Amino acid sequence: MIIAIDGPAGAGKSTVCNILAERLGFVYLDTGAMYRAVAWAFNEAAAKSGRQSKASPGDKHFREMLGRIPLLFSIKENRLEIACGGRLLVEELRSPEMSEEASRISRLPAVREFLVGWQRKLAEQGNIVAEGRDTATVVFPKADLKVFLTADLQTRAKRRFEEYIAKGVRLPLEEIQSLIQERDEADSKRDYSPMRPAEGAVLLDTSQLRVEEVVDRLSEQVNSLIGAGSSAH
Repeated sequence: MIIAIDGPAGAGKSTVCNILAERLGFVYLDTGAMYRAVAWAFNEAAAKSGRQSKASPGDKHFREMLGRIPLLFSIKENRLEIACGGRLLVEELRSPEMSEEASRISRLPAVREFLVGWQRKLAEQGNIVAEGRDTATVVFPKADLKVFLTADLQTRAKRRFEEYIAKGVRLPLEEIQSLIQERDEADSKRDYSPMRPAEGAVLLDTSQLRVEEVVDRLSEQVNSLIGAGSSAH
């Protein structure tokens, strides 16, 4: 079974998907971390070669570089594990700077094609809860359950602010809100795989909902699907 959950930054996707996958015993597939990993690996490779770290859609070296970077994505204990050249990547992928870099390179068709291939391959390993911005529209268009989580901009900025504080990252709330707004604009208007609710997706505004309430609602949806499948047999 594939549960595909999309939505903008700060909508609560990561927290909800993490808990939902654990409750269901499914694999949690964080596709956003995969984009941040490509951004990190590219910056590292660029720094070592002395090239400019910023890539643009017209960078003819980018597609070729994707085949050379030593990134490895795997599933360990129902969680995505990312390594580059044998080095596990965790905290390196969680900075505001890496989120910004991921947003920029996610507009490149070569990157999206590269990671969609990986995401579909990883999904073959079992039932999954996948989160991202095009998981229900592009990566898994035939997902058993499609969800689009959202929340108002102020709520999303406050959530991200609290996440950063917990990680020791100090960034003004106003700046976070501005960054999220820019990310929304870029994700929804990019030419390739723009962020939008998938056809038939469950739309859920989490602005006034606690995490547990969101997880409960989605669990009910999944259990209904499982029950319907069982009764059909």
